[in-house]
Amino acid sequence: MYKKKLEKLLAAGLGIMIGITALAGCGNGSDSVKSGEEEGGKVTLTFSIWDKLQQEGMQDMVNAFEKQNPDINVKVEYTPWEQYWTKLQASGTSDSLPDIFWMHPEQVYTYVDGEKLLDLTDRIEKSSIADLSKFPQNINDDFNVEGKQYAIPKDYSTFGLWYNKDIFDARGMDYPDDTWDWDKLKEAAGQLTDKEKGIYGLLVQYNTNDAAYHYIWQNEGEIISEDEAKSLFDDANTIDAVKYMVDFIENGYSPTMTDYANTTADQYFESGKAAMHIGGSWMASEYMGIEGLNCDVAPLTKGKIRADLCGGMGYSIAANTPHPEEAWKFVEYLSGEEANTIQSKSGAAISAYKGTQTSWVERFPKINAQVFVDASEYGFSSQYCATRSEWVNIEEDYMTQIFSGTLPVEEGCKELAEKINEVLQK
Repeated sequence: MYKKKLEKLLAAGLGIMIGITALAGCGNGSDSVKSGEEEGGKVTLTFSIWDKLQQEGMQDMVNAFEKQNPDINVKVEYTPWEQYWTKLQASGTSDSLPDIFWMHPEQVYTYVDGEKLLDLTDRIEKSSIADLSKFPQNINDDFNVEGKQYAIPKDYSTFGLWYNKDIFDARGMDYPDDTWDWDKLKEAAGQLTDKEKGIYGLLVQYNTNDAAYHYIWQNEGEIISEDEAKSLFDDANTIDAVKYMVDFIENGYSPTMTDYANTTADQYFESGKAAMHIGGSWMASEYMGIEGLNCDVAPLTKGKIRADLCGGMGYSIAANTPHPEEAWKFVEYLSGEEANTIQSKSGAAISAYKGTQTSWVERFPKINAQVFVDASEYGFSSQYCATRSEWVNIEEDYMTQIFSGTLPVEEGCKELAEKINEVLQK
């Protein structure tokens, strides 16, 4: 079974895929002029991020670093996720990448192939601060390509079963807990669905890893073989997991694909029109800020096994930075306990550094936020493999048909496997 030992956002979103050819076609450009030239005898580094909610926390980390390293200035540059990868691609093709930038596992292969990331392996081995054993192994693995480490883990995100306490109370039903299994989840979804009030029991959809892979892993299914040579969408366990998801829609316990085109899952949940919703740890701040939303969170229900997606981000250094030693000094600091504690206290993300998550949990005293930290213990990594960009659109196309009811589950999964295998064989 393809599980990268211990694991995030999934965040949350896959980003715009970057053309490997475009990146690889440019030289390293180590003599190129960058915005971070020396100013007043100090070296200035650029640090690019994509989340406004985390900007303050990142700045706090920068301030602490600069206090210890007065000869280095670090400028935090925020670009919204929607433009982040487009801007980074443009910077890569013109040899003007930021010195340090957030890296997503979905993108690391592209930038490595384009020779745009600094290999951190030797620096990590020689460091007394950067210790990869302090981070979940599967997040380390997500940024390791052919034995070389191209990013230091930053944070992780996991998923939980968010539930509306008012809807449960109105039905006189017990809240979800860690004893719930697939049968209990489906039974409760049926009992909580109220068609007259427009309330759904559980929000089920297929948007790749954000809301589907959990079920597949919980049923001991997989997406692709460990050697990345064969699609496993035709595996019996995978097919059964997809059938389980589709059944919620067919029974009316969940909105349809057409419904989701008009109203997002978050909008259903935040407006009190859904009793349960599988959502990420990063939604804690938003949900806690919704007036009138009385909610809490429980662990994802157990199938044949307990499983959760645990995805993480990382800090990378541009291969052509004119200040590699200073850039590494900053990233090395970001890898340590002090910096990760500062990040965790900001509340925007769960620090990936072991033992620094308590501050994040304490930011959300009204919910069982510890659920998200515990989930990393049985977390799976998403399918961040070298070929994913070549078949992910095929996957989304077939699953859209399957979840819309226009293609039978078993037939669709087997056809999807054949299509992906054609890509892999090339």
